[in-house]
Amino acid sequence: MKFKAKLFDCHSVTRLHITVAAVAKYCKSCALKLTEDKMEFILNDRVVSSGISLWCEITQSSFFDEYRIEGKDDTGMIVMNLCPDNLAKALANATNATSVKIKLARKQAACLSVEIAVPTTGGAGQRMVAHDVPVSLVPLAHWGEFGDPSMPDINMSIYLPPLRRLKGVLERMRNLSNHVTIKATWSGELTVSVRSDLVTTKTYFNDLETPETDEMVDTTRPGADVTVDIRKLLVFVQAQGMTANSRSICNIVHGRSLQLFLIQDDVKLQYYLPAIDL
Repeated sequence: MKFKAKLFDCHSVTRLHITVAAVAKYCKSCALKLTEDKMEFILNDRVVSSGISLWCEITQSSFFDEYRIEGKDDTGMIVMNLCPDNLAKALANATNATSVKIKLARKQAACLSVEIAVPTTGGAGQRMVAHDVPVSLVPLAHWGEFGDPSMPDINMSIYLPPLRRLKGVLERMRNLSNHVTIKATWSGELTVSVRSDLVTTKTYFNDLETPETDEMVDTTRPGADVTVDIRKLLVFVQAQGMTANSRSICNIVHGRSLQLFLIQDDVKLQYYLPAIDL
Protein backbone atom coordinates (compact mmCIF):
# COMPACT_ATOMS: atom_id res chain seq x y z
CA MET A 1 0.00 0.00 0.00
CA LYS A 2 1.27 3.45 -0.93
CA PHE A 3 0.02 6.95 -0.23
CA LYS A 4 1.59 10.35 -0.92
CA ALA A 5 0.02 13.80 -1.10
CA LYS A 6 1.42 17.32 -1.43
CA LEU A 7 0.08 20.79 -0.67
CA PHE A 8 1.69 24.00 -1.92
CA ASP A 9 -1.01 26.52 -0.96
CA CYS A 10 -0.87 27.98 2.58
CA HIS A 11 -4.63 28.50 2.61
CA SER A 12 -5.22 24.82 1.87
CA VAL A 13 -2.79 23.81 4.62
CA THR A 14 -4.62 26.05 7.10
CA ARG A 15 -8.02 24.66 6.14
CA LEU A 16 -6.76 21.09 6.45
CA HIS A 17 -5.32 21.86 9.89
CA ILE A 18 -8.59 23.45 11.05
CA THR A 19 -10.58 20.42 9.86
CA VAL A 20 -8.30 17.85 11.50
CA ALA A 21 -8.18 19.91 14.71
CA ALA A 22 -11.99 19.95 14.76
CA VAL A 23 -12.08 16.16 14.40
CA ALA A 24 -9.61 15.91 17.30
CA LYS A 25 -12.10 17.75 19.53
CA TYR A 26 -14.69 15.05 18.87
CA CYS A 27 -12.56 11.98 19.51
CA LYS A 28 -9.15 10.94 20.82
CA SER A 29 -8.74 8.24 18.17
CA CYS A 30 -10.51 7.35 14.95
CA ALA A 31 -10.07 5.66 11.58
CA LEU A 32 -8.73 7.48 8.55
CA LYS A 33 -10.00 6.07 5.26
CA LEU A 34 -8.15 7.14 2.14
CA THR A 35 -9.69 6.69 -1.31
CA GLU A 36 -8.87 8.09 -4.71
CA ASP A 37 -11.07 11.14 -4.26
CA LYS A 38 -11.66 11.53 -0.51
CA MET A 39 -10.16 11.47 2.96
CA GLU A 40 -12.61 10.33 5.65
CA PHE A 41 -12.24 10.46 9.42
CA ILE A 42 -14.58 7.89 10.99
CA LEU A 43 -15.58 7.02 14.54
CA ASN A 44 -18.26 4.36 14.34
CA ASP A 45 -17.78 2.18 17.44
CA ARG A 46 -20.82 3.26 19.44
CA VAL A 47 -19.97 0.88 22.26
CA VAL A 48 -16.65 2.40 23.30
CA SER A 49 -17.68 5.98 22.47
CA SER A 50 -20.86 6.12 24.58
CA GLY A 51 -23.10 5.97 21.54
CA ILE A 52 -21.42 8.77 19.58
CA SER A 53 -20.42 8.36 15.96
CA LEU A 54 -18.53 10.75 13.69
CA TRP A 55 -17.89 10.94 9.97
CA CYS A 56 -15.91 13.75 8.32
CA GLU A 57 -15.35 13.73 4.56
CA ILE A 58 -12.73 15.88 2.80
CA THR A 59 -12.72 16.23 -0.99
CA GLN A 60 -9.05 15.72 -1.77
CA SER A 61 -9.00 17.72 -5.02
CA SER A 62 -9.99 20.88 -3.12
CA PHE A 63 -6.98 20.62 -0.79
CA PHE A 64 -4.11 18.73 -2.42
CA ASP A 65 -2.00 19.66 -5.44
CA GLU A 66 -0.73 16.09 -5.74
CA TYR A 67 -2.50 12.99 -4.43
CA ARG A 68 -1.50 9.40 -5.17
CA ILE A 69 -2.79 6.20 -3.57
CA GLU A 70 -2.33 2.50 -4.21
CA GLY A 71 -4.51 0.19 -2.15
CA LYS A 72 -4.46 -3.55 -1.62
CA ASP A 73 -7.37 -4.30 -3.95
CA ASP A 74 -9.41 -2.80 -6.79
CA THR A 75 -11.02 -0.27 -4.45
CA GLY A 76 -7.76 1.67 -4.23
CA MET A 77 -8.44 2.22 -0.55
CA ILE A 78 -6.34 2.35 2.64
CA VAL A 79 -7.77 2.35 6.18
CA MET A 80 -5.77 3.13 9.31
CA ASN A 81 -6.31 4.08 12.94
CA LEU A 82 -4.68 7.19 14.34
CA CYS A 83 -4.89 9.94 16.93
CA PRO A 84 -6.19 13.01 15.03
CA ASP A 85 -4.65 15.36 17.58
CA ASN A 86 -1.17 14.13 16.61
CA LEU A 87 -1.86 14.94 12.96
CA ALA A 88 -3.35 18.32 13.88
CA LYS A 89 -0.25 19.23 15.90
CA ALA A 90 1.99 18.32 12.98
CA LEU A 91 -0.04 20.48 10.58
CA ALA A 92 -0.06 23.38 13.08
CA ASN A 93 3.64 23.85 12.32
CA ALA A 94 2.95 24.23 8.60
CA THR A 95 0.99 27.50 8.49
CA ASN A 96 3.93 29.36 6.86
CA ALA A 97 5.24 26.42 4.87
CA THR A 98 6.10 26.57 1.19
CA SER A 99 5.08 22.93 0.83
CA VAL A 100 3.75 20.03 2.87
CA LYS A 101 4.11 16.36 1.96
CA ILE A 102 2.14 13.62 3.70
CA LYS A 103 3.03 10.03 2.98
CA LEU A 104 2.45 6.60 4.42
CA ALA A 105 5.78 5.27 5.63
CA ARG A 106 7.17 2.38 7.64
CA LYS A 107 10.02 3.27 9.94
CA GLN A 108 10.11 1.45 13.25
CA ALA A 109 6.35 1.08 12.71
CA ALA A 110 3.73 2.36 10.28
CA CYS A 111 3.27 6.14 10.34
CA LEU A 112 2.07 9.13 8.37
CA SER A 113 5.20 11.15 7.70
CA VAL A 114 4.49 14.89 7.47
CA GLU A 115 7.37 16.74 5.81
CA ILE A 116 7.17 20.53 5.96
CA ALA A 117 9.35 22.95 3.96
CA VAL A 118 9.70 26.20 5.92
CA PRO A 119 11.43 29.35 4.58
CA THR A 120 14.57 30.37 6.45
CA THR A 121 15.06 33.83 7.91
CA GLY A 122 15.50 36.27 5.07
CA GLY A 123 13.86 33.91 2.59
CA ALA A 124 17.16 32.84 1.04
CA GLY A 125 16.42 29.13 1.45
CA GLN A 126 14.30 26.64 3.30
CA ARG A 127 14.61 24.03 6.01
CA MET A 128 12.77 20.77 6.35
CA VAL A 129 10.76 19.80 9.43
CA ALA A 130 9.43 16.26 9.73
CA HIS A 131 6.77 14.78 12.02
CA ASP A 132 5.91 11.09 12.17
CA VAL A 133 2.31 10.41 13.20
CA PRO A 134 1.91 6.79 14.42
CA VAL A 135 -0.83 4.78 12.70
CA SER A 136 -2.03 1.19 12.73
CA LEU A 137 -3.22 -0.23 9.43
CA VAL A 138 -6.65 -1.87 9.48
CA PRO A 139 -6.68 -5.37 7.93
CA LEU A 140 -8.60 -5.75 4.70
CA ALA A 141 -11.09 -8.10 6.37
CA HIS A 142 -12.38 -5.21 8.53
CA TRP A 143 -12.74 -2.55 5.82
CA GLY A 144 -16.46 -3.25 5.54
CA GLU A 145 -16.92 -1.59 8.95
CA PHE A 146 -15.95 1.77 7.47
CA GLY A 147 -18.59 2.32 4.80
CA ASP A 148 -20.61 5.49 4.33
CA PRO A 149 -22.80 6.29 7.35
CA SER A 150 -26.37 5.06 7.30
CA MET A 151 -29.23 7.57 7.24
CA PRO A 152 -32.00 6.85 9.76
CA ASP A 153 -35.67 7.52 9.04
CA ILE A 154 -35.84 10.98 10.58
CA ASN A 155 -38.94 12.79 11.82
CA MET A 156 -37.66 16.37 11.59
CA SER A 157 -34.94 18.33 9.80
CA ILE A 158 -34.08 21.97 10.40
CA TYR A 159 -31.18 24.37 9.82
CA LEU A 160 -29.54 25.42 13.07
CA PRO A 161 -29.07 29.06 14.10
CA PRO A 162 -25.47 30.40 14.11
CA LEU A 163 -23.45 27.99 16.22
CA ARG A 164 -21.92 30.85 18.22
CA ARG A 165 -25.38 31.79 19.51
CA LEU A 166 -26.30 28.19 20.21
CA LYS A 167 -23.01 27.67 22.04
CA GLY A 168 -23.76 30.59 24.39
CA VAL A 169 -27.18 29.17 25.22
CA LEU A 170 -25.84 25.67 25.92
CA GLU A 171 -22.95 26.94 28.06
CA ARG A 172 -25.40 28.75 30.33
CA MET A 173 -27.76 25.78 30.49
CA ARG A 174 -25.11 23.19 31.37
CA ASN A 175 -24.86 24.79 34.83
CA LEU A 176 -28.46 23.68 35.42
CA SER A 177 -28.51 20.16 33.98
CA ASN A 178 -26.45 17.49 32.26
CA HIS A 179 -29.23 16.91 29.70
CA VAL A 180 -30.83 19.16 27.11
CA THR A 181 -33.98 18.66 25.05
CA ILE A 182 -33.98 19.78 21.41
CA LYS A 183 -37.41 20.28 19.83
CA ALA A 184 -38.10 21.45 16.29
CA THR A 185 -41.20 22.07 14.17
CA TRP A 186 -41.80 22.35 10.44
CA SER A 187 -42.82 26.00 11.00
CA GLY A 188 -39.13 26.78 11.63
CA GLU A 189 -39.08 26.93 15.43
CA LEU A 190 -36.29 25.35 17.46
CA THR A 191 -36.62 25.04 21.24
CA VAL A 192 -33.66 24.30 23.49
CA SER A 193 -34.65 23.47 27.08
CA VAL A 194 -33.29 22.06 30.32
CA ARG A 195 -35.11 21.00 33.47
CA SER A 196 -33.87 20.66 37.03
CA ASP A 197 -35.57 20.12 40.37
CA LEU A 198 -35.88 23.88 40.82
CA VAL A 199 -36.34 25.41 37.38
CA THR A 200 -37.16 24.79 33.71
CA THR A 201 -35.42 27.03 31.19
CA LYS A 202 -36.27 27.31 27.49
CA THR A 203 -34.75 29.28 24.62
CA TYR A 204 -36.61 29.70 21.33
CA PHE A 205 -35.16 30.26 17.86
CA ASN A 206 -37.76 31.27 15.27
CA ASP A 207 -37.96 31.61 11.47
CA LEU A 208 -35.33 28.94 10.78
CA GLU A 209 -35.25 27.25 7.39
CA THR A 210 -36.09 23.60 6.87
CA PRO A 211 -34.28 21.61 4.15
CA GLU A 212 -36.17 20.17 1.22
CA THR A 213 -37.73 16.90 2.28
CA ASP A 214 -37.43 13.50 0.64
CA GLU A 215 -38.94 10.08 1.10
CA MET A 216 -36.82 9.45 4.22
CA VAL A 217 -38.41 12.31 6.20
CA ASP A 218 -41.69 11.78 8.06
CA THR A 219 -43.57 15.06 7.56
CA THR A 220 -46.83 13.79 9.08
CA ARG A 221 -45.61 14.71 12.57
CA PRO A 222 -45.80 18.48 13.32
CA GLY A 223 -42.40 18.32 15.02
CA ALA A 224 -40.05 16.12 16.99
CA ASP A 225 -37.86 16.27 20.07
CA VAL A 226 -35.03 14.35 21.69
CA THR A 227 -33.03 14.64 24.93
CA VAL A 228 -29.25 14.27 24.74
CA ASP A 229 -26.11 14.83 26.81
CA ILE A 230 -25.53 18.60 26.85
CA ARG A 231 -21.74 18.27 27.09
CA LYS A 232 -21.57 16.08 24.00
CA LEU A 233 -23.78 18.50 22.09
CA LEU A 234 -21.44 21.32 23.10
CA VAL A 235 -18.59 19.44 21.44
CA PHE A 236 -20.34 19.84 18.10
CA VAL A 237 -21.04 23.57 18.40
CA GLN A 238 -17.44 24.23 19.45
CA ALA A 239 -16.01 23.23 16.07
CA GLN A 240 -13.80 26.30 15.88
CA GLY A 241 -12.89 27.51 12.40
CA MET A 242 -15.12 25.08 10.51
CA THR A 243 -18.21 27.26 10.97
CA ALA A 244 -17.07 29.91 8.46
CA ASN A 245 -18.99 29.65 5.17
CA SER A 246 -20.81 26.57 6.39
CA ARG A 247 -24.36 25.58 7.30
CA SER A 248 -25.47 23.28 10.09
CA ILE A 249 -28.44 20.93 9.87
CA CYS A 250 -30.15 19.15 12.75
CA ASN A 251 -32.03 15.89 12.05
CA ILE A 252 -34.19 14.42 14.81
CA VAL A 253 -35.43 10.87 15.20
CA HIS A 254 -38.17 11.49 17.75
CA GLY A 255 -37.08 10.31 21.19
CA ARG A 256 -34.18 8.29 19.80
CA SER A 257 -31.31 10.27 18.31
CA LEU A 258 -29.89 13.57 17.07
CA GLN A 259 -27.98 13.72 13.80
CA LEU A 260 -25.99 16.90 13.16
CA PHE A 261 -24.33 18.03 9.93
CA LEU A 262 -21.76 20.74 9.29
CA ILE A 263 -21.49 21.32 5.55
CA GLN A 264 -19.00 23.33 3.53
CA ASP A 265 -18.32 23.12 -0.20
CA ASP A 266 -15.55 20.55 0.18
CA VAL A 267 -15.94 19.29 3.77
CA LYS A 268 -18.89 17.42 5.27
CA LEU A 269 -19.05 16.50 8.94
CA GLN A 270 -21.72 14.29 10.50
CA TYR A 271 -22.10 13.84 14.28
CA TYR A 272 -24.54 11.37 15.83
CA LEU A 273 -25.84 11.54 19.42
CA PRO A 274 -28.17 8.93 20.94
CA ALA A 275 -31.07 9.92 23.18
CA ILE A 276 -30.76 9.71 26.95
CA ASP A 277 -33.45 7.86 28.86
CA LEU A 278 -34.52 9.95 31.84
